[in-house]
Amino acid sequence: MHIKGNSALSKITVFLLNGVSILFKTISLLNLKRKSWRPAKFPALVISVDNLSFGGAGKTTLVTEIGKNLAQKNMGFAIVTRGYKAKLEGRGVKVEPHQHVDDVGDEAILYRRRFGSGSCFPRQDVYVGKNRRRSIENAVRKGDGHKIILLDDGFQSTHIHKDIKIMLFNPCHPYYYLRNFKRLMKKEDFIYFYRRVPPGAEKKYSPAVCGVYDFEILHFCTAVGTIMAPDDIRRAALLGFSALGDNQRFKNDLSAFRLVEFIPFRDHHVYTEKEIRALNARRIEKKADYLVCTEKDFIKLTSINMDDIPLIYVQNSIKLNPNLMDYVLENAKYAEYAEYAGKQNNLQT
Repeated sequence: MHIKGNSALSKITVFLLNGVSILFKTISLLNLKRKSWRPAKFPALVISVDNLSFGGAGKTTLVTEIGKNLAQKNMGFAIVTRGYKAKLEGRGVKVEPHQHVDDVGDEAILYRRRFGSGSCFPRQDVYVGKNRRRSIENAVRKGDGHKIILLDDGFQSTHIHKDIKIMLFNPCHPYYYLRNFKRLMKKEDFIYFYRRVPPGAEKKYSPAVCGVYDFEILHFCTAVGTIMAPDDIRRAALLGFSALGDNQRFKNDLSAFRLVEFIPFRDHHVYTEKEIRALNARRIEKKADYLVCTEKDFIKLTSINMDDIPLIYVQNSIKLNPNLMDYVLENAKYAEYAEYAGKQNNLQT
């Protein structure tokens, strides 16, 4: 994603990428306006978690955090996500326990592991499909009766009315890595900037509420589910790897530990057993105690035999300032007892 160096070649490359990016953003803007003519409204609270980047801002973590808060209040909800490059992306389905990463995508399986156990009440379901409108219709109107929808990466879906719009934006992402013009963030209700709010942002993006977000490592988990606190592995040597939209961010998180090497892969990369064996050989060569990846990466490794590989994965949380969870929960509570069709509860933010 990032092009390093100050050479003439790198500057020319960035200049050309930015030029192509402007054309891409213009086409995307026209497409968003075309779809937004008559946005569909549903009798449900639609919470959209957005970003402008092609990936790596932390949407999955925020959707999980909102879901966790709703579940703690015994509220049912549905998560709607695309399932990028999954076999069932075009068809669209409700995610079932027997389905694999290849069928519905890594994010959907992660959400299913966290919320879609099938035994929870009220119901918590996950829907995958390129057609987000159809997924919401299935969640709201066709038997499941959900009144709270968490829309993963809903910024592109201007044909859908959203009641709460939350934008995560990393100012460190280069201009050519953004899918849309930054000025479109003014349409959001909340804009959270990674670690710092740029000077003048509150005025520039008003009336959106501006804040900051960051991540915290909760614990490390083994393949068999053993949980280790961060302090338990402070002295352990780690070889990290990930396949995220922003691998650098995960590398930075691991840098607080004894990280001897970090190996990045492209976003949504599907690992092979040969690659994992090669990573383990590199771990032995570097005298590291563990291979470590994100939970999203680990989900893609469950079909690989790793009995002899000391692999752990990270579970983290997202920290928001100001915290919007009380605002979300109050609107969600209202949605459970009323036909919620774009009538957002007026609360102080």
